[in-house]
Amino acid sequence: MSLLSWPIFVVIDKLNLFKSESSAALAGFAIIAIALLLFILLFRRYFKRVDPFVYIFSLLCCDALPGLVFVLELDGFIPRYNSTTMVTGIEPYMKTSYGVISTYWNGIVHLILYLSAITLYVRRDSHREVTLFWAGSFLNMLVVLVPALVTQTPLNKSAIYTNAPIIVLPIVAIGYYMHRRPVQARSFLEAPKIWKRPMDLLFFVYFLLAACVVVFRGMAVVGGKASCMKDYLSNCEPYLKDSNSFPKFQALSYLYFYLAYYLSAMYGLLYPGQHWMADWSLVHAGAAAQAQVTYIAGALNRRTAASMRPPTTGTNSLIFWSINLLMLVIPQLFALRCLRDPENYGRTYTVDLATPNYLVGDIVKKPARIYHSKWETKKAE
Repeated sequence: MSLLSWPIFVVIDKLNLFKSESSAALAGFAIIAIALLLFILLFRRYFKRVDPFVYIFSLLCCDALPGLVFVLELDGFIPRYNSTTMVTGIEPYMKTSYGVISTYWNGIVHLILYLSAITLYVRRDSHREVTLFWAGSFLNMLVVLVPALVTQTPLNKSAIYTNAPIIVLPIVAIGYYMHRRPVQARSFLEAPKIWKRPMDLLFFVYFLLAACVVVFRGMAVVGGKASCMKDYLSNCEPYLKDSNSFPKFQALSYLYFYLAYYLSAMYGLLYPGQHWMADWSLVHAGAAAQAQVTYIAGALNRRTAASMRPPTTGTNSLIFWSINLLMLVIPQLFALRCLRDPENYGRTYTVDLATPNYLVGDIVKKPARIYHSKWETKKAE
């Protein structure tokens, strides 16, 4: 069904409904309402008490695919048809390097996450881990995008009205799944001191250094007068001075949001047994992946001015790649570390699995029995 989103967009464009903001908004709300009704009918046909985020992921699939087609047109991978209407009328930020890369991320990575969560749900497996990773990634994208759109001149109201309301989705998802965290008994076993846990000690050192980096970089982008800050912006990360504001707000998001997580993670490493660690490590891993891939790829994109691209040789190049690659890779490793130690950092599986209306293949509808082993399932079939 989501594959129909692009042909529907073409039809709407042919009807000239994108000529005004009111007609575009009315057409958008009508499509969302019809698609949501179809998804509800589809899932309720086979499942009881469907997870509401399954409906949301289905709708977001319809949003991710057209955006991917637009940027493929802009980059010349497919023949150009409607990208001019999209870029000039609805999402002009797509002309920037950040806009292009974030749209690629949304159209590829987020689409894979949506389909993965839906697939896990209908197979009665845990989709909570995928959802938390998506929530972090999607939230970081919007936390950077919306403030940059609000502060840009000229102000594009269509882009703000399109992106600002959906920032509540990842926030609600985090709250919804955190509230439904699996009940877990607290361990009374005393964990060894952190210097006796080499892996946790390394992660602690990373978070400490990362906190220093994000404070230094945040102070630099807001106009720090120290000569080391000016030299850093000019020689190591000139992309932070890009006039489109997206890199600047990415650095500020690290300062205002990531820093709080770094301090919390350091506390959790010092005193194991904090069962919220695994959930938030997944949120942080998704946010860091989206932030760093978009930032690095945007800095290297052909739309970025040559003077704003990162250095390619020397010590400055080593500093740029060391900082940004570590901030991309280490959060993924830390999430894996937390998932592999549920006793100290918490469990993340889904408690309430999907409840089918009937077993596939039954002639008469009847409540589904939960089979706890492959042997029982095969015997029942």
